[in-house]
Amino acid sequence: MRKIDVILQARLDSERLPRKVLALIEGKPLIAHIVERLRLSQYARRIIVATTADSYPALHEALKPYPEVHFFIGSKPNVLERYYMAMMFFESDIVVRATGDNPLVSPEFMDMAIEYHMESSADLTHYLGIPLGTGVEVISRSAIETAYKNAKTDYEKEHVTPFLYKNRDSFSILEPVSTGFYYAPEIRVTVDTYEDLQRVREAFAYYRGKPFISMEDIIRYFIRKESEEAHLALARASM
Repeated sequence: MRKIDVILQARLDSERLPRKVLALIEGKPLIAHIVERLRLSQYARRIIVATTADSYPALHEALKPYPEVHFFIGSKPNVLERYYMAMMFFESDIVVRATGDNPLVSPEFMDMAIEYHMESSADLTHYLGIPLGTGVEVISRSAIETAYKNAKTDYEKEHVTPFLYKNRDSFSILEPVSTGFYYAPEIRVTVDTYEDLQRVREAFAYYRGKPFISMEDIIRYFIRKESEEAHLALARASM
């Protein structure tokens, strides 16, 4: 059985919204919501938070209720190296790349991406068309190793997958597109700004008491919200 690990990149000094991973949503740090959703995967062996030395103490404290979470401390500017070193340390065969921006990451679509990835022996797999902030990238060990050894630019090192996308002819990149109801690329639930954080907080509050917010729930909520805002705008225009 191939060893599939989630590596969750997170640190405190985000430029646009510092310390956002610790921002409270329904009484829990944002990163705790990510962990709770990632651990629902049927395939992931471990959740590894790949962070930096200065961010580790606060993240470790925030995730104390989740003893199953592992940590890896690596380079701040070279995130690709951080992933490569974490992958090597934990002996991962397949890495699921998740980020500290996405408290509504979808374990359902993550597992479907993992299944596609393994069935096709792809180097990189990710869904297109799902709401921004619900997806992950599934990456094979050999692809990360090749990127790490060959990436040259700062941009390729600051991120994990640009080298792979830039050299598509050399890698098998699988990009299934969600269809029907689940095709909703206009919906945004990633958290880059304070406005994003408030938007996501409102969605969590709407489903308060629900054990799990599904992809269907996310889409239905934002369709309803958009409809209400359109009706309100129309009412104001007619006054």
